[in-house]
Amino acid sequence: MVQYHFVALAAAATAVTAKISVQVHRNLEVAKQSNVVVKFYSDEAHDTHRRRLKAGASRTETIESLVDSLKEHTNTSQASVKSLLANQVESTAVEVATTWIDCSMYINNAPDDLVQKIAALPEVESIYEPVAMALDETKSDDIPASAVNEVIEWGIEKIQAPALWANGIKGDGIVVANIDTGVRYTHEALKSNWRSEYGWFDPYDKTELPNDRWGHGTHVMGTMVGTQGIGVAPNAKWIACKGCNYVCQQHMLVKCAEFLLCPHDKDGNNPDCSKAPHVINNSWGAHGTKFWIEGLLTSWRGAGIIPVFNNGNDGFEGCAYSNYPAASPQVIAVGSTSSSDALASGSSLGPSVRNRLKPDISAPGLNIYSATSDNDGSFSFLSGTSMATPHVSGAIALYLSANEGATYDQVYTALTNNVDTNTLSPPDKSCGGIPNTQYPNNLFGYGRLNVFKAVTAPPSTPRPTLPPPPPKCALWMLDTDYIGEDIKALPFRSSDDCCDECDNTPKCNAFTYTYDNSTYDIGGTCWLKAVDEPVVSVYKEGSKSARVLNPTKPSTACGTLAVNTHYIGGDLASTKQATAESCCADCENTPGCKLFVWSNDDGGTCWLKHTKGAKVTAIGAKAGLLQALPGPLSCGNIEWNMDFLGKNIAQVSAGQPADCCAACHSNQVCNAYSWLGGVCYLKRRRAVTKLTSGVVSARVDKCSALESDVYYVGNDLSDVKADLADCCAICRETSGCGAFSWASGVCYLKSYKGASRANATFNSAVVI
Repeated sequence: MVQYHFVALAAAATAVTAKISVQVHRNLEVAKQSNVVVKFYSDEAHDTHRRRLKAGASRTETIESLVDSLKEHTNTSQASVKSLLANQVESTAVEVATTWIDCSMYINNAPDDLVQKIAALPEVESIYEPVAMALDETKSDDIPASAVNEVIEWGIEKIQAPALWANGIKGDGIVVANIDTGVRYTHEALKSNWRSEYGWFDPYDKTELPNDRWGHGTHVMGTMVGTQGIGVAPNAKWIACKGCNYVCQQHMLVKCAEFLLCPHDKDGNNPDCSKAPHVINNSWGAHGTKFWIEGLLTSWRGAGIIPVFNNGNDGFEGCAYSNYPAASPQVIAVGSTSSSDALASGSSLGPSVRNRLKPDISAPGLNIYSATSDNDGSFSFLSGTSMATPHVSGAIALYLSANEGATYDQVYTALTNNVDTNTLSPPDKSCGGIPNTQYPNNLFGYGRLNVFKAVTAPPSTPRPTLPPPPPKCALWMLDTDYIGEDIKALPFRSSDDCCDECDNTPKCNAFTYTYDNSTYDIGGTCWLKAVDEPVVSVYKEGSKSARVLNPTKPSTACGTLAVNTHYIGGDLASTKQATAESCCADCENTPGCKLFVWSNDDGGTCWLKHTKGAKVTAIGAKAGLLQALPGPLSCGNIEWNMDFLGKNIAQVSAGQPADCCAACHSNQVCNAYSWLGGVCYLKRRRAVTKLTSGVVSARVDKCSALESDVYYVGNDLSDVKADLADCCAICRETSGCGAFSWASGVCYLKSYKGASRANATFNSAVVI
């Protein structure tokens, strides 16, 4: 019993420690105190709100109910911590503030013992260091206002907003907001549509009237709602909150989020939830792996407020570098395009750290002309996703003014279903396994915004999309170097190339990308590694590290060996081998052997086993499982001098047609190809065909072997007239399809296999 007691104590201590971030641990080790954010569990507040809310509640009643539930839950959840603080010795040195929208507490100068006590409370979810976000833009020379007065700015023309203005749709009745550096409210392009009642909050200095020292927020607001041809929705009203003084401190951003959910006076009193805006523009963010404001975003969405965020200006960093909060599934993330519909070179690329397609949409963001805060008639050109985002926020204002009460989902569907893609010029790059010519992708999202099409198109359902291919690499860590066996070092332009190289290199399961090798002038160095669990890392400024999710296994029937691993029981026999790698052949040659465990007993022993028992940690042991090696890739019958027209997704160089088979197998959405003149044209499927001399084509079947005389019962999605040989590809390009049955020229598409029934007229298979 004593042993179990110690185990329980150790587990409890580990759980407490896990709540505290690594950076806070480091601060406490060095300075014995730290500034911290204490995040409490808050799902219960939203559950309470949903239970209380009456059917048919108005927008204001909904927001009031939500705010009341959040405040009540915050007071209850934080009571224990407030009690600890009241009894804290030298508590005068500890500064405390709370926010109710995300149920958090900000404690400055928190000593080590206090942090440990707080972490032990069950209502506490996590403790981490406060976050600071960045504003990113580039700026050219200021231009006198007289130079372009009443000339419609190019980005406004590009998204076809003037065509809606001509029909009287200018944003009337809609309130937009931004969290930024502030706004110069007296600017001639903005003074006429500021909503002065509950229209400004400055959590830094509690100023009475809108102001903007830095100019970023004024420029952004001008693009959303400015007059004189610079704004998308010139008749919409605007309000603002100063969340940033050049940098954006987390506490101030969250105070702004509270203000915009339920506006109040300059001192935070006398709230009036009826004054909440319809859309909030957020031209700020940072790359990171911690989703720290999801609760805040949930509250905005629960209030019917639409959040829009810039995807970031880190395009030079390569794929998988979307900003957060833009990476959240709860927001519309915006990329940046030029006047020629090219992707801006700095526009951050997806997917998100959780492999979600990002950005969602793109908009004009290069050399955007708008108001500045220098004086009431000043304008300038700025560039960045910060400038693209207000084009989308303004477009949402136009859509809402034409579609009163539209929901987030309706807005998202209208915008993304009606983009422009045929004029786009994608860079020579693909991210997340999605070709750059396929939309949506991780460069432009669904495409470039066209608000005229979004507002005038008939209502539609969300466009079906293929699920994103699984990522090859994940757990990206910035300023981190993994410690392990270096397999090799290679020069590459970006860390994206490291991922592919490691994925194709036997034994490689992680890599670190650095810029510190001056002998390479094309970028940096990929250090391919074989690391053990748990992974050991050190801080190295500028480095990026990641893990390969499914490392390439060596050419052995037992694959990569699990280190420090033992499986209990199931023993068949034992053999003597000096190395674990030598055990695999012994297992292959022993009838019934399915796995082995090697230990260094008596110079090395292979324990051959018939059953995989309970897995336990055993220092020094190595385990391997016997597995069938994959056979050669197979493709359908070659069709000589036959071109499969259309359905193109990518093209790759190939010396001979046979190479196309492997290329198609490695592409998530490829189901067929045509080869001509050293190029494989990968395709979604075989559709229209044309006799063309020199072309070699084939289907690539990615379904299980056909089950003859078998019908899959139920789970029907749709039916399509097609040859049996095309059913697999049709199923794979149909959202939600996982199986099919075919008879008499018809593919019956199914969500999954389910029950089977004998039927002599059918053939069936599942997607693999």
